Order: sequence, then structure tokens, then C-alpha cells
Amino acid sequence: MKQKYKDDLFGSRLKAIRKRLKMLQAEFCEKLNISVTNLSEIENNKTRPGYDFFYKIVKEFDVNLNYLVFGEGTMFRKIGKEEGKGKAAGFDISRLDYPVNNEAVEEFLFYFFNSRFVHYHFMSELVRVLSENKKIINGEIEEKKAIKKK
Repeated sequence: MKQKYKDDLFGSRLKAIRKRLKMLQAEFCEKLNISVTNLSEIENNKTRPGYDFFYKIVKEFDVNLNYLVFGEGTMFRKIGKEEGKGKAAGFDISRLDYPVNNEAVEEFLFYFFNSRFVHYHFMSELVRVLSENKKIINGEIEEKKAIKKK
């Protein structure tokens, strides 16, 4: 007898992907060529998507199907497209309100996620900088929060 497997988290994982990409439903639907109603039903586990949906979400956003379907692994398959340019960690760098050259940020993220040496070096350096400059860093963060509240 074949058991039916019910996963109530599929829709939640899909919604988490969309939120990570910082996309509204309409924008996400346009890229995937589906209706907002259909996406809402999928995110609320009322319906299941077909082959075309899975094909498009992987091609458009580099989504890791193991994550989407089974909740295993990372949300996205790789950093960026082909050579690490374009979308990093699955979302468009240009969407970040960051006052530095986006190409430099993309390059950093590419090396950070693809080289264990770079990853561990930067993480250890970050720990050192945070511990040595905690007051300065916290002061800057508080200033930024105060500006955003205004």
C-alpha cells in the first residue's frame, strides 16, 4: 500500500524563498509566469505546483529543489550565475541599499561562499574586529537606527 506524504511546510519554504529574494507576490509571479491566486494557493498548501513551476523557479532563481521540496540543504543552489556574477546567495545585490560598488560586493560574496580559506579568514577577522571595537560598532549601529526612526 502506497502511503500519501503530506508536507505542510512546502508553502512556508516557498514563501521564505520569495521573502529572501525581497519580492512581492506579483513580481515573483511575473517571473514564474503564474497567477497571484495560484501562488497564494501554493504558499498556503491548498494546491501543488507542476513541473513547469519547478523548472522555472530553478532556472530563474537558482533555488535548491531539495530545500524547497524536502526542507534539506541550502535555500539556493549556488552563488550567482555561471561565474559568481549577478545574483549572490539567491537575491539580487542591486536590491540592497548599499553605498558600495555592487560588483565588489558580488565578488566578495562569490569568494566568501566558494573558498573555505576566504570564509574562515574573514570570519576570524570579523570576530577579532568585533571584539576589539565593540563600542565603536555598537555606536554606529545605534546612530543608524536613530536615523531610520526619523
